[in-house]
Amino acid sequence: MNILRIIPLAMTVICCLSRAQAADNVATFSELPERDELQMAFTTSGCFHYASYELTFRRSTEFAVTVVKMEGEWSRDLKTLNSTNRVTLGELTLTNADLKGLDHLLRFYRSGPRDGCTTVDKISISQHHDDKVIAAEQFMDGSCSYDRKNMTRIRELIARLAKKK
Repeated sequence: MNILRIIPLAMTVICCLSRAQAADNVATFSELPERDELQMAFTTSGCFHYASYELTFRRSTEFAVTVVKMEGEWSRDLKTLNSTNRVTLGELTLTNADLKGLDHLLRFYRSGPRDGCTTVDKISISQHHDDKVIAAEQFMDGSCSYDRKNMTRIRELIARLAKKK
């Protein structure tokens, strides 16, 4: 008889925990409230490259992203990369197609892409409201899934800034 009382309680707890987990997700790019920001740390590494960036996405009259490249030097033992310089690459105004593509990218990351590639992207993204973090997520993508349709890749945004100069 006691088990019959415990089951509804357990179901309620599970339901509440699943809602709490969902509340930790950042807003999608297209649904980001006007006064909020999405701050992203994006690191990509592979056999022949390493790069680290900070991106700040914000909506005012237009939706824009500011990109900063993090430069660094490896420690003598080659175990840690120490940040030595921050280089602002510029700001890019994003289109509605960009926002939809970034939403697709976020869904892709949340799906838990498989590994299997030597290139690995690490993404840490947080949503800020009034200078407070209200949600945060972290992802790792080692899938080499570069050819997905309708998806705006972070590398594409960085490349567009490089072409602007």
